[in-house]
Amino acid sequence: MFLPQFVDADDVLLHVEADGPEDGPPVLFLHGWPDLWFTFEQQMNALVEQGYRVLAPDQRGYGLSSKPAAVSDYAMPKLIGDIVLLIERQELGPVHLVGHDWGGAVAWALAIERPDLVRSLTIVNCPHPQVFAEALTRKPSQMLRSWYMIAFQIPGLAEAVLGARDGAFLASMLKHGARLSDADLKRHRAVWRHPGTIQRPLMWYRAMFRTMLPSIRAGRALPDMTVRVPTQIIWGRRDGVLGRHLAEPSAAMCEESELHWLDTRHWPHREEPLRVTELLTSWCARHAEESDASH
Repeated sequence: MFLPQFVDADDVLLHVEADGPEDGPPVLFLHGWPDLWFTFEQQMNALVEQGYRVLAPDQRGYGLSSKPAAVSDYAMPKLIGDIVLLIERQELGPVHLVGHDWGGAVAWALAIERPDLVRSLTIVNCPHPQVFAEALTRKPSQMLRSWYMIAFQIPGLAEAVLGARDGAFLASMLKHGARLSDADLKRHRAVWRHPGTIQRPLMWYRAMFRTMLPSIRAGRALPDMTVRVPTQIIWGRRDGVLGRHLAEPSAAMCEESELHWLDTRHWPHREEPLRVTELLTSWCARHAEESDASH
């Protein structure tokens, strides 16, 4: 049974759900937009049965976590800092880190900046940040795919559209794109009724356009963004938003990587949950053994 708690991450409180033995190897799951903590619930339950300790937060701006009002509160250093403090204050040690969509972006960044906190990395349909930034600024095809990110920059417009009729647009997207059940949609809608839960996640997109992309356009030298922890990338080849051309260059940014293609769209863990569970449990077991053997 998942037990809710609130973790102090300095300027925000993170709503976190956890299950599994407290001394089990920790696995931390990071959701994307417009999901909530339970997007990986099927994989989490499977890992709990195998003795892992699993945790999943609502990231800042989402669900029952704090929702700062300023765009600057959603810059990547803040998002990374939340997860660093979550790992440290829960005394988790190095974790198997799993992220999808925006959760994947945070997972990539954390693995790059704090590899000491990451035992292994699993990315689901999210490109390496350097690969994505370059694609957005230099490849018109990806910019066309990402049209909604541009629309999200207009204050008030996206809030009105997404919030209309009890989140009907978001519910339809999750039902048809992620194959969410009616029961899971009810869980989302119950949370969306809290003030700011539909609107605040848009700040993630606005912060990205104000910080990361201007640096790429200006041609500023990027820091070394090589990923030095074992990384597996799971990619739905029919993703209509994040083109498959982003996957192999992302794998090339890693010292050790595996790329697994699935015949899905943007939510492989919801569309083919058994296959993703199989990949994830095998990956965690393999890297737990390697980590233990190295000590």
